[in-house]
This record gives sequence, structure tokens and C-alpha cells, in this order.
Amino acid sequence: MSRITKEEAIELNQNFIKTKGKALNKVVESLNKKPKEKDAISSWFSLEELQSFIDDCKSKNKDVNGFRIYFGSYGNKDKSKKNLSTVFIAPTKQILKQGEAGKDGVELTSNNGDIPELGALNRGGVGNPPSADYPQLV
Repeated sequence: MSRITKEEAIELNQNFIKTKGKALNKVVESLNKKPKEKDAISSWFSLEELQSFIDDCKSKNKDVNGFRIYFGSYGNKDKSKKNLSTVFIAPTKQILKQGEAGKDGVELTSNNGDIPELGALNRGGVGNPPSADYPQLV
């Protein structure tokens, strides 16, 4: 596990806000034609939601070995979240691929590939306000 400190988390969040967050806000303002509209910079999932998703994925596919978090955007379909950012969580499994032949025979390489047939977890909550930075101490 690669746990980071509170200070490292603050630095990562502030770097995101400075390098990408401001640009994303400008895109959302322009697309939605709403000055000062802010994009979400976090998502929240309850412990029960995450555990249920993990248990469901593991029960449907014994090869689940982890989860990949993707960044996404809602586009125009959901009017309440029009053009706002989101994350979704996709289950993964180990995928062995044939690599180059070594002196002892064929080498197998391993990557973690997505399992799209299990779907992904989305629709987490956002911060309060959505553009609040880390840490949110309500």
C-alpha cells in the first residue's frame, strides 16, 4: 500500500487545482455559459457502496485483483451535472501476454487489464462545495 501523508495529499490537490482545476473551470464556464461555475475536484463513495461493489465484482469474477480509477466527464446528457468531471472505478484482472523468447523459452509478461463486463462504479458524491480542496473538514 502506498499511503501518503496529509501534507503530500495537500500538495497533490493544490498542484491539480493550479495546473488543471483552473483550466477545467474555464472549460465548464464556457460550455455551460455560466460565469464562475466550478468543476468538481473530488468524488465521495460511502464505505458500504465501495464494499458492496468490491464484493459484487469478486462474486462475479474470481480473477478480480484490483480496481482502476478513471477520470470522466458527464457531457450534456445529465443536465444537473452538465460538462462536470467525475471519476469511475473499474475492476481489473491479471492478463498474461506472451513476451519475447528468452534462453529458457517464452517469457510471459503480466499487466492488469480492465474487466468491462462487470461494469464500473460511478455517481459518487462531490465535495461541499464541489470545488472545495483537500482536506474537507466539515
